Amino acid sequence: MTSDATARLRLGPEVVRLLLPHGPPLSMVDRVESFTAAREPTLRASRFVSANEEVFAGHFDGLKIWPGIYTIEGMGQSCQLLVVIEAIRERCLERGADPERPLEPLVNLERGFRLEPDYRAEEGRATLEELARMPRVMGLSTGVDVRFLRPVFPGTRVDYVVTRTHEVQGVMRFAVEAIVDGAPVARGTMSARSFVGELPRVGRER
Repeated sequence: MTSDATARLRLGPEVVRLLLPHGPPLSMVDRVESFTAAREPTLRASRFVSANEEVFAGHFDGLKIWPGIYTIEGMGQSCQLLVVIEAIRERCLERGADPERPLEPLVNLERGFRLEPDYRAEEGRATLEELARMPRVMGLSTGVDVRFLRPVFPGTRVDYVVTRTHEVQGVMRFAVEAIVDGAPVARGTMSARSFVGELPRVGRER
């Protein structure tokens, strides 16, 4: 059973950038809104589309439209985040983490970036050191089948919902959806080869 604490996992851009290899201007995820560990794990993430994005200088003059390939990239990065967070959760459980709060190292790190008083600095430093030693995890896309339903304009937040549905012979399959103001703007499936590189090891040995 997934705990409420896990389902409510919320991570800001500072922690997200520690978990993904992508940097500006190709960072397509700002926040993790929730993570649900289940037989088909699900991640909800988001990206705010600013009117000042560089791509709008040429896409298009007089009518700024967020490129569809950026929406696909955002869903893909969300899938990668799902795999990385799921791996961190499993490693923490292997090390004896509280089953009700297996992602506490990431939660605590987020507290630190938000200057919250209950941040545990020593544990946060240990988590940062482990993430710094972690090889950047990359994924190899093997298939994208996405239908665009409506355009995305600047000044909106794109919400991503991705679910890992199954894995066959090292290929992971995800159901993906992008949503703006409660309405889907893109929906489909994505497939990727198992992520190369060492998966994250976060959480102290006990």
